[in-house]
Amino acid sequence: MRFRARRLFLGRRAYRRRRMIDATRILPVVFALLVLIPPIWRPGLFSFATGTIWVAVGWMATILVTAALHHAIGGTDEDDDS
Repeated sequence: MRFRARRLFLGRRAYRRRRMIDATRILPVVFALLVLIPPIWRPGLFSFATGTIWVAVGWMATILVTAALHHAIGGTDEDDDS
């Protein structure tokens, strides 16, 4: 049994691409916390209409930032060591 030698370090592009993929995975959780925690802490500042707008804006921000990250990730990378 011969094991394939793994590279110790990834190339710069592959490393950045993997970190962007990690950011894409954690982003919905971070935005959910950013959207839900303020109304829980300060319920007097958020009426039903304000809360609905707050959630809608947070949801749209999540979609836009995730789409931008997916666009930045792009296609497959040749020097990605999967």
